Amino acid sequence: MDTSKVTDMSQMFLNCHSLKELDLSDFKTNQVENMSHMFAGCSGLQTLDITKFDTSKVTDMSGMFAGCETLEELDLSNFDTKKVKTMSNMFESSSALKSLKLGEKFVVPAKPKEDLKLADHMWVSVGKGTRNNPKPSDKKGITSEELLSQSNRGNWVVRPDKEYHGPSTVQINSNLTENLVVNVPEEIKPDFVGSTFTIPVPQKDGYHADKENVTVMALENKLSSTDVVSYVADKKQSAPKKEISDKDEGTITEFNKYVTVHPDLKFAQLYDANGMKIDSQILDKNYTWFSNRQKDLDGQIYYRTPSNAWVKASDVYECTNSKNLVKTRDAIITELVNSHAQTIVNRGLGAFSTWKTTNVAILNNHKYYQISPNEFVDSDKVDLVKA
Repeated sequence: MDTSKVTDMSQMFLNCHSLKELDLSDFKTNQVENMSHMFAGCSGLQTLDITKFDTSKVTDMSGMFAGCETLEELDLSNFDTKKVKTMSNMFESSSALKSLKLGEKFVVPAKPKEDLKLADHMWVSVGKGTRNNPKPSDKKGITSEELLSQSNRGNWVVRPDKEYHGPSTVQINSNLTENLVVNVPEEIKPDFVGSTFTIPVPQKDGYHADKENVTVMALENKLSSTDVVSYVADKKQSAPKKEISDKDEGTITEFNKYVTVHPDLKFAQLYDANGMKIDSQILDKNYTWFSNRQKDLDGQIYYRTPSNAWVKASDVYECTNSKNLVKTRDAIITELVNSHAQTIVNRGLGAFSTWKTTNVAILNNHKYYQISPNEFVDSDKVDLVKA
């Protein structure tokens, strides 16, 4: 849409109740003089990008965002309002607004600031923090009227109700230990209850984690994270064994693939050439090796181990170490399976989400990407972003 010659955009999106997201970053507004009630009544609008608006010729912004009942964040840092004569009711009935960014050229007309009907809140500067974790120099904040005065500019959020005075440590949930405690750096330690921020996942020697960061929230008396970090042991892959015993029973064929012990097993039992258990010889779960031979003994399939023993095929799955980046498609939830190709209940991947993978696995003769120790996504249901 070419809007380069439009002078009047008043009521352009008036009462678009079902509109949830609007990106107008390509709109040409350099000739517009009237933006009154442009978004008024957009009660369902949650995201609005007008950061590239040229408002240098606008004279009327009355009721521009009136009735935007669900809009929480508004970036007006690029607004030049020096020619605006009226902003009456600009923010009327937009009480959900919690974040407001103003630039040096955002000037309110001489009329009383309350004419804009910005909800009566106390506001604090984001400072060196973020919208979700503000770090203001003045924690007391300023009123809505003071915020709209010419001397106060920058990024502001509604002041949370309570200040945080709890500890600077947070316990991270993981599959290795219940006492993984992390010290939060002073520069991101929250000032208010309800603030959220991210911290890097602690590194563990001999392991790699399934995520890079975890989200932390400031509760009244402590910092808390509901994220769970899964650490996977770095794989020590063995070179293939060339010797083949003449005493092996059954039908032996070449295999030449990497296999891993199922992560939900306590261990994988080892067997001799006749299919008999070898006492006290096992392989730990998640153990990976290169198996060069497969054996069919009375209908039971075995794979050879580095020690020339055998392990049942049902105790392992095929895998190849291959780090990739995959992205889900438009399905609301993309299901996951475990290493037995069984669907995992109450767990899935959201639409258009991106995931790092550690291995390519073959489960029931089908290709999957591994995203955590015992979670795999069907290769047919995702797109490979980066190999």
